[in-house]
Formats: sequence, structure tokens, C-alpha cells
Amino acid sequence: MNGHKRVVLVGAGHAHLYTLKHARAVTERGYELVLIAPGNFWYSGLATGMLGGHYPPSVDRICVGALATRGGGRFVRDRVTRLDWRSRTLHLASGSTVTYDALSLNLGSETPTIEGERERHERCFAVKPINRLWDLHTAIKKCLSTKGAPPPRVVIAGSGATAFELAANILKLGQNFDAKLSMTILASGGEVLKQLPRRAANALERSLHERGLTVVRRSRAKMITDDAVITKAGETHGYDLFVNATGLKPPSLAREAGLPTTDDGAMVVDECLRSPVDAAIHGGGDCIAFDGGKLPKVGVYAIRQAPVLRHNLLAALMGNRPEQFRPQSRYLWIMNLGDGTGLAVRGTLWWQGQSAFRLKDWIDCRFLGQFRTD
Repeated sequence: MNGHKRVVLVGAGHAHLYTLKHARAVTERGYELVLIAPGNFWYSGLATGMLGGHYPPSVDRICVGALATRGGGRFVRDRVTRLDWRSRTLHLASGSTVTYDALSLNLGSETPTIEGERERHERCFAVKPINRLWDLHTAIKKCLSTKGAPPPRVVIAGSGATAFELAANILKLGQNFDAKLSMTILASGGEVLKQLPRRAANALERSLHERGLTVVRRSRAKMITDDAVITKAGETHGYDLFVNATGLKPPSLAREAGLPTTDDGAMVVDECLRSPVDAAIHGGGDCIAFDGGKLPKVGVYAIRQAPVLRHNLLAALMGNRPEQFRPQSRYLWIMNLGDGTGLAVRGTLWWQGQSAFRLKDWIDCRFLGQFRTD
């Protein structure tokens, strides 16, 4: 009987959904499966479409508690504040502790905070956690529904694909109310959309400029006041709503625990997704980095890591041989441009149009459909 052994999943990200879906494979062997997470899983793939009004929030989230308990696992709605890996103990925000025999961290990522942002929570929104984008949707709709009020001035800090995808869907939300929003992206450098082939980046920027987007280059947001976003160079940009899309960083849990991490705090793992100092500790998604290199923070890697994680967690409990994760060198990713079109990219190949959005919609909805419990 293996009932005294426990596998704990911390975080309800992409890399843990597979294990939760197949929880019976763990619990039927006599092991206890525990998920610790602050709430539901929100899917980044549909997040911008939710912001733009194409999807309701119910479509974008998965009830991970129901997913875990359906397979005989246990869900603890809480947050881990400290990991003591030498005693294999997790300390929770509620004051409780949970011990483990095998552990997996799938904590996602956070947006670095800009000075003054937290104090203006009702007007400032970060791209993570994902549910904040629904709060932003609600705030924009409230502004647009206020009789006699001008359309809100929205300022986004960031220069990557996420910033531009957010802008595209906010512009669409304004169009739904027959309103022309004031939409500005503050890009920290001279070049934007570095993730895209240059021709694709230029085409996307032109199309969004025609829809009303203004891009201000070499303007790094430094401080948020009640009236303006102030850049590092001292420029001021008035705003009603501010969005922080300046990048992502791992949570600090692994670093504070004394585990090997990269400079930005990502937990270092080997080819089997295990910490090099303790083979009982595993991880996946944005919060990990491979010894010798990082992967882009995109969901496709976490999704591919998921079955390897499930296998290796069981292997750690049973003393079996773990599997290796081999990331692909190229992957398909598609931006939702809010107007019924998408921009699809794979390596140096790209195309923009309605077919790209339809493909994205099909892929994302099929993925989420695997984990519905209702």
C-alpha cells in the first residue's frame, strides 16, 4: 500500500493540467495527489480575445479543483509562501503546512511592477495574472458606458507581441461601442515586435496604426502617478487606464528556498525536469529554466512538458526511470488581432488573415475542451 506517499502540485498552470486530468493514474496506485493553487486556471491563449469581448470569461478558465477531485485528488485553495526542500515541507499563506514525497512547481510568471502601479490598482493592469485582463475589459466597458464621458485614454507599456495583441483587442472593444479610443504603446527601445519576422512586424504595426494605435519608441515607463505615465527620459503621457506588458519574470519561491536558479529566479532543471539538487522536485512552464539555456515563455512548451512531468512524478515515487523532455526548435504561435484576423508565425514563415484566427480559435478551444468538468 502506497497511501503514505504524496505528490504535490504547486500552481495550476499548463504543465499541471495533464496530471490533473489523469489524476486516477496517481491515486489508483495508492498515492495521494494534492494540488495547491489560489484559484482557477486562466488560459493565456484566449485571454486577449476575452479582453476584446470575443469570449466570455467562463470560456477562458478551468475549474482545477473539480478536475483534481474528479480523479481522487485533493485541492487546497491557498498559496505557498515558503518551500523547505530539506524537510520536504511547504508553508502556506493560511499558516498550514503540507509535506510531500514528490513535488512539482508550475507557478507561471509575474509582470515586474512599475513604481506607483500597485497604489492605482483600479486603473493599472498587468498582463499577469490573466484574470486581470477581464478586470481591464470591465473597466473599459464602464468608461465607454458612462454617458457624456470621452473614450478612455489607454497607455500600454511594452514593445513585444503581447503589448500589440492587447492593443489590437482593446481597439476592437472600443469599436464594439462605436468609440475611437486613444491608444498608445510606450516601447522602451527603438525596435518593436522582435519576436516576429521583420516584414511581419512592419505589416502588423501598419495595420494597427490604421486602426488608431500610436507607438512611441524609446519611452520606458518609469513611474505611474494619478495623472500620467512618466518615462525614464521625463516625458509624461496622460492616461485613464494603464497596462503593464513590459515582460515576465518567475516568482521568487525557488530562489528563496535556496534551490539553483537563473539570474531572474527561474528554477534550474535537468532534461527530466528535476532540480539538480533534489530529484524529488520537478517543475514546468515559465518558472523553470534548463541548465544551459532558457525557453521562450510560451504555453506550447509547458503543454509538451505536461505528460513528461506526470510520468516523472510517478517515477520518483515508484523508483522507475524518468523520461527526458526534448523541446522542439520551432513552434507555431498565433496572435489574435481582434478584428477576426490573426497573425501566425512559425520560424521565419508567417501569414496574416481570417484563416489564421480560425486556426487559433480551433486549437485553443480544442485544448481547453480536454479539461472541462461541466
